[in-house]
Amino acid sequence: VPEFDIPTAAIESEINQLKTMEAKKGYLEQIFKDDQAVRDSERAAQLMTQYGTDSEEYMEYVKAQWKQDAINLVKIEKYMDAYGHPKKSEVGAAADAPWIVIHHSQGYEARERNFEKIYAAYLNVDFDDGAISFYLGRMHDMKYGKMLDIESPFTTEDEVNQLTKKLGLEEKKARVEEQIKKENG
Repeated sequence: VPEFDIPTAAIESEINQLKTMEAKKGYLEQIFKDDQAVRDSERAAQLMTQYGTDSEEYMEYVKAQWKQDAINLVKIEKYMDAYGHPKKSEVGAAADAPWIVIHHSQGYEARERNFEKIYAAYLNVDFDDGAISFYLGRMHDMKYGKMLDIESPFTTEDEVNQLTKKLGLEEKKARVEEQIKKENG
């Protein structure tokens, strides 16, 4: 994945200007729209069929996706540094933007770096159970080249526990759980 020149200072300035919950919600919704705009499966299939996956045309499509993913990751991380993970009760479905953007980011490191914020949001029910399973499952796939093999039937909690153990995230998970316990008295 190539390095992209990302206007970090401009992004920080944008985020610092978000004074109202409505502005924050709009910002998160725009990040989500930008994320989805570069994910056109029909266009990708057309380019693969017409030119092949090694073609310049297809690689331009992929690079555009990578660049948008890199920009979105900076925006989401800077947003969460400034305001924390968005609460579903305050921004509705826009609270999904962080996990989706991080899930789409290139590389494993961003997922691990943001695990505590994402896990805390999951515990605070700021997105659904499927999201945390998907997020951790993708991490496992990236780290080990395969999805977790888990015996059915299992709950989301079972899956999260097994994945965090296999990924070496138990200490971070415990730290988040302790913090949430303190916050909720």
